[in-house]
Amino acid sequence: MTDPVSRQLLARVESGDEQAAQQLYDRYVHRLIALARGRLSNKLARRIDPEDVVQSAYRSFFARAADGHFAVTETGDLWRLMVAITLNKLRSKAKFHRARKRNMQMEDSLSAHGRDYHFDPEKIASGPTPDEAAAVAEDLERLMEDLRPVERRMLELRLQDYTLEEIAEQVERSERTVRRLMGRLRDRLNMELEDAG
Repeated sequence: MTDPVSRQLLARVESGDEQAAQQLYDRYVHRLIALARGRLSNKLARRIDPEDVVQSAYRSFFARAADGHFAVTETGDLWRLMVAITLNKLRSKAKFHRARKRNMQMEDSLSAHGRDYHFDPEKIASGPTPDEAAAVAEDLERLMEDLRPVERRMLELRLQDYTLEEIAEQVERSERTVRRLMGRLRDRLNMELEDAG
């Protein structure tokens, strides 16, 4: 069954009719936002705004429609097209936020690692005192003295915020080797911190 209304609307959008673009936007925007919202997990919902996803979908649609990329013949084709574009945008955003350096799993509570940490936001915002910075530098220096050159390089790269994969590539070791070393160093630092009270 043909859909003359959608076909006419699309033809007007293709010709640059702003009023038609607004009508098309109004026609689907709320349903598309609800669709995007319904597809987000709780963790992704903290990072991705469904309205931003839909806005991005409309921008892509209007840019391609102006070039005559779309054809509407059947009833519901325009809606299915908007759904497909929105879901592709949503998948792309989700992939971005699950990427290694932005991985949401890193946001899990530190208490999940067996300890319950309590931070004073004012202290964090103000940064370490000169004495605290000197103490950390001494601890790191002492820690690095016991490391082989390749291990020292791994730690230096980690302190510069390289990923485990990037470190493994630079030092020509497996990612598992890098992960084990970082685990050992973390455990050692934790023991020293506990001993220091």
